[in-house]
Amino acid sequence: MKSLIAVILIGFLFSCGDDGPNCPGDINLPVEITPFKLFYKIGDTIKISSKFYKLVYDYKTDEFYDATNYKFTPIIYMNTLDSAEEYNWKSKINEICTFVNNSHYNMNIEFSNDQGAVVGEYILFKDSLEFEVELILKTNGYFSFRVGSLSSGDGHLQNNYIFNCRGRKIIFNLVYPVGNNFQLLQKFRTKERNEWILSDSINRFYNYAGYCFEVR
Repeated sequence: MKSLIAVILIGFLFSCGDDGPNCPGDINLPVEITPFKLFYKIGDTIKISSKFYKLVYDYKTDEFYDATNYKFTPIIYMNTLDSAEEYNWKSKINEICTFVNNSHYNMNIEFSNDQGAVVGEYILFKDSLEFEVELILKTNGYFSFRVGSLSSGDGHLQNNYIFNCRGRKIIFNLVYPVGNNFQLLQKFRTKERNEWILSDSINRFYNYAGYCFEVR
């Protein structure tokens, strides 16, 4: 009897990983950085933003999904590229930049375990979902930012859990004219975190709208 219960439980756990027929696949969201420069100066303001039409087309199902009530929960990390290994791992957006508070957008700077990041949610404006973050650069050096999602993999993400959806990965793609300045990561590849990203640059950098830059 106990073995039968164990088999049922194992079968249930495996079934929880399956998606129902009405679930969208991975969601790709655009991210822009303006102004887009090879290097910046102390005091420059950069804007990290994302905007897309609320109906998201999914290649997996060949259908459009209304993303109005989706919870994407973007989080923006900013790290040094050229510092010591332990410090290099920690997001220090509060030390690198001054966060400009904008009440129109639902984005705020948060601190946890000696790290700083900008976290929030898209807002619905007219027929689009968007967020915007302004940062004033206040120290020189080599840095990178990445945009992740605290909702990625959440079964309630697409609001389709009644159809047995388990959530999909949220991928952020940088909209850029010349590139992600990826060569700066390679320049400082002796640093542990940089080497970790370089070992799988697609899933650890490009899929997070990764961007490297210098502040002079």
